[in-house]
Amino acid sequence: MQAMQVEHYLKRAADFSYVVLLLRGDESHRYSTALLAIHAAIAYPDALRIGLGDTKLGSDDHNKAAESLRLLLPSSSDRDETGISHLRYLLSNKSLVAYGSQRISTKDFEKLFTKAERFVKWANRTGLQLKIEGWIDDSE
Repeated sequence: MQAMQVEHYLKRAADFSYVVLLLRGDESHRYSTALLAIHAAIAYPDALRIGLGDTKLGSDDHNKAAESLRLLLPSSSDRDETGISHLRYLLSNKSLVAYGSQRISTKDFEKLFTKAERFVKWANRTGLQLKIEGWIDDSE
């Protein structure tokens, strides 16, 4: 059952990420594409958290989800938390992208897309390294 839930969230995340890849260069849909990138970044941690045994999904407080994921990662001196920092950056910009009235520069959009791309790579690498049941490499 857990593997099926991981696959469900992973499939959703991969779908969002694929559309971002297709539309990233289309300036007429930048806000929608950036919001999809952020939603992909929300779905990947859900898949990781389920795979790591977290049963408390469903909160709208995504920052708490980022912290929960960080705490679920195996602790070691070489723990790679760069993905968590990318995730926090994306989450901190969600309201600006979705509801903000100020214009977002092309440079800031590119930073969002780059952070999202790096986070996806980190999430896939982490899911595979931790041998999470149901995790498949969707980056190919």
